[in-house]
Amino acid sequence: MQPTIIVTGAAQGIGAAVALRLLQQNYKVIGIDKQPVPASWPIQQMIEPPYEPCWIGISQDISACEETLILLNTLIVQHHITGLVNCAGMLILTSLLNATQAQWQTSLNVNLLGPVSISQHMARHFYQQQQGSIVTISSNSARMPRTQLGLYATTKAALSHFCRNLALEVAPYVRVNIVSPGSTLTAMQQQLWPDNQPPASIIDGDLSQYRLGIPLRKLAQPADIANTVSFLLSEEAAQITMQEIVVDGGATLGV
Repeated sequence: MQPTIIVTGAAQGIGAAVALRLLQQNYKVIGIDKQPVPASWPIQQMIEPPYEPCWIGISQDISACEETLILLNTLIVQHHITGLVNCAGMLILTSLLNATQAQWQTSLNVNLLGPVSISQHMARHFYQQQQGSIVTISSNSARMPRTQLGLYATTKAALSHFCRNLALEVAPYVRVNIVSPGSTLTAMQQQLWPDNQPPASIIDGDLSQYRLGIPLRKLAQPADIANTVSFLLSEEAAQITMQEIVVDGGATLGV
């Protein structure tokens, strides 16, 4: 059977870029996203005809953990799944002083508890088959404080540390790694902009927000993140586990 990778949050953005890159590498890809009607997902307009037979899109909210696990059990029976990429996430902009319990619960469900549940379930399967790799998309904001991003950053920091601990438990058969993007040209990033152009402060920094700029002087493209993910899933990274690769153009100065 053809090796298959599950990608959550695959409808658009980084998840879509990851799915497209993996299709180009001759994997079968199962994309999961909460957006309804997979045929209408933005990624559908990007898949070239030769790759269409290797693509499956499924609408499922990963924060509905029990339903998601039922889906995963079905997929495990039907496909030879060798990898998981956790891309699904959400950003709620708010100061921590004003964050509500509802906002906390929503963020925890999507950014932490959903990926934890999926990773735990697939890690058991990979361990039993003595083969598998998990890559989780975190954030460089999990590594240092950001104004208005504390809620998001906290959930991502917890997710990153979960992945490191999971990696230790499932070795030697399963590798678990983390990719932490910085500012990347996606819809999530654009919701931070006051208009259609990225603020100069993203590149140059903003001392009023205690934010450094980007030394490489450019935003990441979703493909930049996808290339790092595909490397970590590949046999070229066969000796790499428990690691976090930050793809942020140097914005966090390697911290």
